Amino acid sequence: MIETRGLSKRFGAVTAVSELTFTVAPGTVTAFLGPNGAGKTTTMRMILGLLTPSAGSATINGRRYADLRRPSSEVGAVLDDSGFHPSHTAHAHLRVYACMGGHSRSRVAEVMEVTGVAAFAGRPTRTLSTGMRQRLHLATALLGDPRVLVLDEPGNGLDPEGIAWLRGFLRGLAGEGRTVLVSSHVLSEVEQLAGHVVMIREGRLVTAGAVTGLISAERPTLEHVYLGLTGGAA
Repeated sequence: MIETRGLSKRFGAVTAVSELTFTVAPGTVTAFLGPNGAGKTTTMRMILGLLTPSAGSATINGRRYADLRRPSSEVGAVLDDSGFHPSHTAHAHLRVYACMGGHSRSRVAEVMEVTGVAAFAGRPTRTLSTGMRQRLHLATALLGDPRVLVLDEPGNGLDPEGIAWLRGFLRGLAGEGRTVLVSSHVLSEVEQLAGHVVMIREGRLVTAGAVTGLISAERPTLEHVYLGLTGGAA
């Protein structure tokens, strides 16, 4: 599982994340929600060891990311739409990352098939649409068959068919007992996808719990809950 305890990050005089404590358990998709600038990406980057916390801790199965023996075999991540060599094909990109992580070539073929990358494996990454790039990012994250996934807006650029596929795919991964943390702004999709929610505002925890426990007669949808708790119009 993923755990944060009193997690904080300051950039000079600006506090981006303040004393965040929450747990992301295996076996369900957990949505990480908050307005732009709330601190979601900063938190994810601290979980993945890309930023050093100013205070507190972030662990994966009880260890810091930096202490994992084979990180890509334990954690898969999608944080932004970058990291592709423009002249590499999608297939070549995956082979490079498989070599770096010590993963087999057969695993490259497997992730291309399950993510749909096989359909455009021979195309240079510079020619790929946003949705194709998202699928390639996800395939890269899955190379090590990790038990934990940290995904920042993985549905960006996907068409309705792709979004429906992603929903079923992530649910299937969670159903295998994996830990899946996903940030998104598409609340109607989150309501269909996620079993749990962690919601922050201005770097602080607003609420965390099962989606079904947050929805009520007064706030009948996740959008009502979100707007009510983050200061929008309820």
